[in-house]
Amino acid sequence: MMTVSSLSIQAGWRNAHVSTRLPRLPPGVPLFRLLGPAFAVSIGYVDPGNFATDLGAGTFGYRLLWVVGLANVVAIVLQLAVSDLTLATGEEFGALIARRWKRYSCVAWLTFQGAAIATDLAEFSGIVLGTQLLFRWSLVESVAAGLLIVASVMLATGKSTKAFEYAMIVALGAICIACIYQIPFVHPAWHAVVFGALIPHLPNTQALVMAVGIIGATVMPHNLFLHSALVRRSMGSGGPPTTANPSHRRFFRSETLVALNVAAVVNAAILIVGAAVNSGGSFHHAFAVLQPLGGILGTAFGGALLLSGIAASLTATVSGDYIFRSLAPLRVTPVVRRAVTILPAAAVIAAGVSIPGILVWSQVVLALILPLALVPLVVLLREHRRGALLTALASLLCVTFDVVMIVQILHSS
Repeated sequence: MMTVSSLSIQAGWRNAHVSTRLPRLPPGVPLFRLLGPAFAVSIGYVDPGNFATDLGAGTFGYRLLWVVGLANVVAIVLQLAVSDLTLATGEEFGALIARRWKRYSCVAWLTFQGAAIATDLAEFSGIVLGTQLLFRWSLVESVAAGLLIVASVMLATGKSTKAFEYAMIVALGAICIACIYQIPFVHPAWHAVVFGALIPHLPNTQALVMAVGIIGATVMPHNLFLHSALVRRSMGSGGPPTTANPSHRRFFRSETLVALNVAAVVNAAILIVGAAVNSGGSFHHAFAVLQPLGGILGTAFGGALLLSGIAASLTATVSGDYIFRSLAPLRVTPVVRRAVTILPAAAVIAAGVSIPGILVWSQVVLALILPLALVPLVVLLREHRRGALLTALASLLCVTFDVVMIVQILHSS
């Protein structure tokens, strides 16, 4: 685990900085010990927001499967960029922002902490929907259960970043198996699946809106901070400071490709099931159709959604912890840092705010905040000569789609 090396105080505000170089891995440590960061990050790409947009895309049959692939390419470019930046500089993304833009570090903290909270709102919605589908619990019972589960996992893995990452690998694997398991039972039209995956096609303007929603729900600001922090911690401890060697870079790049492609498979499976059962974008309708088809299809669907909400809430909360630690003007315990992210989300949902509304407006907040993370990323990449052009193009595409999504939501509300 890494430690905070310095804390500078200016005008009553403090700027947290981490040590400026990656520690050297102990001699003889195999590369597989680095495994974990990208798989933890990939949970954010199969969260309840993705479930919602993938089911909604199923309204158009399989014709928007290609958008899942496009969203995955954009996500891979951005996650590779922030991982490479971390390995090149030895610093977390949040710490780089704090150092490069000292005057605005407090504003950055409030902004990105808000993104983590907005993300947790969407993730907790998945926990509530999942428990209600599977157990028919009340709203308060579902929120309480979600808090208890998330807190328990955090306590169990709190002293070990690797334990947290491995738990997320297991969660991603379980979600993937549950989603793929459903496909043979719904008998999709495979020729239409192949056509939708390979041939870009937008049948009407509503399909364009849904395509924008898929991409908007895929790329979220908190994942940039989470990936950077976890990559830095995966480099181990001990020894004099040093930067990563080429084998480390190749490993993290390969891991990112594998993990995010697994997430893309999950999203494609959800869309295929949604199209095959004519869910109309409704969780309850999809569950009601799957439940009587035999086996444990309904349980697999509800369980995948519930596990997605729990795991994604964990990653959002942990990313909020890292954002707080790097950018906040005050030092507090990890428990307080994580509570700042998760408790507001749980309180809003427990208060009875509409879950569909939460899913929609949390995406709007994240879409508004995303450029404030992507612009510093591109600037820092350019300063360190780390392939800023491709990242800038992916960022521009992502922001353009987000703008369209926001306009459409505001127009329809």
